Amino acid sequence: NHLLNFLNKMKKLFFASLFFTICACSSFKQPKMVSFEGFSDFKMKPREISFTLSGNVLNPNKSKLKLHPSTVDVYIQQKKLGQLSNEEKIILKRNGTTDISVPVIANTEKGALIQLTTLSFKDSVEVKFVGEVKVGMGIFKKKIPINESFKTSTRFLKLKN
Repeated sequence: NHLLNFLNKMKKLFFASLFFTICACSSFKQPKMVSFEGFSDFKMKPREISFTLSGNVLNPNKSKLKLHPSTVDVYIQQKKLGQLSNEEKIILKRNGTTDISVPVIANTEKGALIQLTTLSFKDSVEVKFVGEVKVGMGIFKKKIPINESFKTSTRFLKLKN
């Protein structure tokens, strides 16, 4: 009899925690890129480009958010350059903006280096990020879609001796 009561209480506790988890995961607001500062530390290798991506991200939530390592597609001038991945967690301040500087690696498509060299003669290019980013709040994680595009200077493409 005590075992049956205990199991019923555990079942209620399980469903209550499951309900809380579902509500908590669905209730946080998506962070937004406020400004895109550009690229730095740009290094090209065959089939791989590494650089640091800088910008300012707004977290409209009452709790800190963690951006977990994720992979998104990157396009320059509507042509796919490759897949971009970050290896570090980024913590966004609650109810405010956070300056971010993230080292990333792009596994590039065939012909990407030629494409970038050609684009270096332009003043600016449109960069677009498409995919899903894993975001966490406490123990809860959720994948959110990203489809952001920005215009940026091509000065990061100028090759240095």
